[in-house]
Amino acid sequence: MLTWIDIDLDALKANYRTACSLTRATVTCVLKANAYGHGAVPVARTLSEAGCSHFAVSCGREALELRGAGISGEILVMTPAEQEELPRLIGQGITLTAASFDDLKEADAAAAAARTAASVHLKVDTGFHRLGFRCDEQTAQTLAQTLHDLPHLRAEGLYSHLGLVDRELDERQHRRFTDFARWLEEAGLSVPDRHLCDSIGLVRYPEWHMSRVRAGAFLFGVRPSRSEDLPFECRETLAFRAKVTRVETVPAGEAVGYDEAVTDRPIRAATVQAGYGDGYPRCLSHGRGRVLIRGRRAPVIGLVCMDQMMVDVTDIPDCAAGDTATLLGGGISYGEAADMAETNRNECLTILSRRPVRVYREGGEVRLTTDDIPGTRRSE
Repeated sequence: MLTWIDIDLDALKANYRTACSLTRATVTCVLKANAYGHGAVPVARTLSEAGCSHFAVSCGREALELRGAGISGEILVMTPAEQEELPRLIGQGITLTAASFDDLKEADAAAAAARTAASVHLKVDTGFHRLGFRCDEQTAQTLAQTLHDLPHLRAEGLYSHLGLVDRELDERQHRRFTDFARWLEEAGLSVPDRHLCDSIGLVRYPEWHMSRVRAGAFLFGVRPSRSEDLPFECRETLAFRAKVTRVETVPAGEAVGYDEAVTDRPIRAATVQAGYGDGYPRCLSHGRGRVLIRGRRAPVIGLVCMDQMMVDVTDIPDCAAGDTATLLGGGISYGEAADMAETNRNECLTILSRRPVRVYREGGEVRLTTDDIPGTRRSE
């Protein structure tokens, strides 16, 4: 392999157990965006082995991928599904999100056509202003009456999403959420399964856990900010790696790669078999990015290409073709990579494309290797 991602299943399971230890609520494992770049199906199977029976994804296609791979238990789609997907989702027992009255009517119609009932979680907008029912008493009353008139829907959950700007605004959202739940009950609709907290809320607001929490980034080693002093471990689960395919001495005054990055001195340039097509950010060009080779950092030279990039290994004299360069994780921490790219840790993980082979390790041994390029062999 020239470009691959090592995934530590022991760390994944440990992070899940840690999340469970931090709450009495049900932990829903959020596997959107291909499980934050890790590969949704192998991650879901591993978490199922660890005891998880509640999953969440972003879209219907992600849910169908998991169910098609034999993942049982609850799978919650956290955005409204496309209308043409509804029959398949309902038929496979996938839990829907309704964020508008149109969502409810479409889901009820699809369930009626299938002569079954659909499970839905109601999304209420408490101040994040992205998605959800209006958070006022009139909407709650109308929502309760509407659900009474839609017999093919089971409103099994009520949830919202915190902005996590500061505690004052989060408390305002929490109050709005509890008010909305109370208004629904007063209108005759009781929805006991309620959730507000994601990975950050899991750590920051234990008093708001309600019946469940949604753990996503936490599972993959993205420790919530301002939790460094708390006594729990959150282990990074992924390392993005690629082979050095060439090392060449470049004289002073030569241009390396695109954009005419001209050397001001003789250097040794190493070509690394990964680029922005694999998920290494192009913004880390011209020395902003660093990769780890033989335990030392090598700066990126010139522009990162789609499939390869060049790094300066002048100060790594023993670097040679065949060496492994670590681009993220395994010595280049998520935080360091995010700082270099001026983004957040979640993006560093989720931009990883399907092209790198995924290598899953457990107990020091390779448990599974997957290659998602069509037409190639997948090892199960």
